[in-house]
Amino acid sequence: MIQLKNIIKTYQNKGENIEALKELSFDFKKGEITGIIGYSGAGKSTLLRCINLLENPTSGEIIIDGVVLNNLNSKELRETRKKIGMVFQHFNLMRSRTVAKNIAYPLKGSGLSKKEIDERVNELLDLVGLKDKKDSYPSQLSGGQKQRVGIARALANKPNLILCDEATSALDPETTVSILKLLKKINKDLGVTIVLITHQMEVIKEICDSVIVMEDGIVKEEGDIIDIFSKPQAPITKRFLSTVFNNDKISNYLENISIKEEEKIVKLAYIGSNTEDAYISRISRDYSVDASILFGNIEIIKETPVGNLVIKLGGAEKNILNSIEYLNKNNIYTEVLKNGRKSI
Repeated sequence: MIQLKNIIKTYQNKGENIEALKELSFDFKKGEITGIIGYSGAGKSTLLRCINLLENPTSGEIIIDGVVLNNLNSKELRETRKKIGMVFQHFNLMRSRTVAKNIAYPLKGSGLSKKEIDERVNELLDLVGLKDKKDSYPSQLSGGQKQRVGIARALANKPNLILCDEATSALDPETTVSILKLLKKINKDLGVTIVLITHQMEVIKEICDSVIVMEDGIVKEEGDIIDIFSKPQAPITKRFLSTVFNNDKISNYLENISIKEEEKIVKLAYIGSNTEDAYISRISRDYSVDASILFGNIEIIKETPVGNLVIKLGGAEKNILNSIEYLNKNNIYTEVLKNGRKSI
């Protein structure tokens, strides 16, 4: 549905060229929720604004449903943008207008009658759970309610795509969960494709089908959410996941653990039915290794269990390597964190 081809975005700053986006190319799948995650300055907000040409890329193409947005004239682009909703971090509601009038604003000039606009507004108020706030003003709403109005407004023109710019960053954790559930419902019930940017891996875990990890204007890693959570490759992805799996605490603990020459500390990542099998008992029995569990946790990602386990393996080197090979053959990702035979 959405294709980005060789997107470069360069800014001028005191005579210097600052490259915010560096030849990015990837596709967003229709009907999915894709998360773009990165630290401040990674380029994710710039990328989001380039998708609907709120910012023009220096070079490259934005293609939506086969149409190259860069080639459209002003009128054609305005029409195309009606099918792209935008949800903002700080809501961007008009303080002097009621909730109903804020939601109705994108329908101005749509050719709909007043009755049709009122019907659409009521339909959206019902969808976001704010029917009783129709005549309220933004100042009378909580942060979560304001964002629900923002989401309803983004849906006014029945878009195919919604872009969320840090839509939950200004909200408390409980409200964040409720907004993410609403976005998930919209995606499921209306089939709307959603692209959201965030700096919180918890948000990615809660709602996304796929994820793009950015750093310094470059895509460091992308893929299905379960693959990223179970087998992260890029160092920045591992840092983000440490906030979910408490890897920082594990690392601090492991630094103070002394192991013998015949021992290794190994991290295991496993998904789905593998979380239910007794692999640790099996390798202890079949490969004559001593296996001690140091840490373990399971997260539910897209209704699939994704587990991490840190174990200490002791015994003959050949037996340990055979047990690790066995685990890998059974789709359990392994990573040696500490090796008693050498410094790694």
